[in-house]
Amino acid sequence: MNLLECSVKDFVAATASKEPTPGGGAIAALTAATGVALAEMVANLTFDKKGYEDVQSDMKVLQEQAATIREEALELVQADANVFNTFMDALGLPQNTDEEKAKRTEALQQAYKDAANVPLKIGKISYGIFDLAYEAVTKGNKNLITDGAIAAINARAAVKSAFLNVRINLAGIKDANFVEEINSYMNDVESQLDKREEEILKFCKF
Repeated sequence: MNLLECSVKDFVAATASKEPTPGGGAIAALTAATGVALAEMVANLTFDKKGYEDVQSDMKVLQEQAATIREEALELVQADANVFNTFMDALGLPQNTDEEKAKRTEALQQAYKDAANVPLKIGKISYGIFDLAYEAVTKGNKNLITDGAIAAINARAAVKSAFLNVRINLAGIKDANFVEEINSYMNDVESQLDKREEEILKFCKF
């Protein structure tokens, strides 16, 4: 199933079905895509608006950066589903001989790493949405301030969701240095999430 070409209704139905994909990683990527799309919308609706003449160049940068992240996030929706299928293929490899067992173990270890790296990328690009959301709420069209704030909320949810998927795959990886490096990065990012979200939501104290 091409997740990027199906309708929203079919995507949600596929998520709810007995099929394992799309799963949490794909949802994290979609959350990032829809979140950053809101920041991009703020930029687009600030262009040529009276009273916002001084931020037109800032909005252009915001629009371009948001569009890039949006496309990357959408690609990762499908990539997450694909990497799960690769893992299942590795899991199903024969293990009748020592050679086959060794090949299967090697394939599984690589599959675990691949399955961790995709949501790790999702988490990384999702964290980048905070900067764009901040620009949206502080410089963009004030009528859309809640849309910029929701971009930040989605960013936080996407990071947390993606990193959960990373961690479940790290549990199967024997490369201690690989696991330690990624865990260190995720711990550092997660320690900043509450602060990054709050610095944006404070502009929505209605």
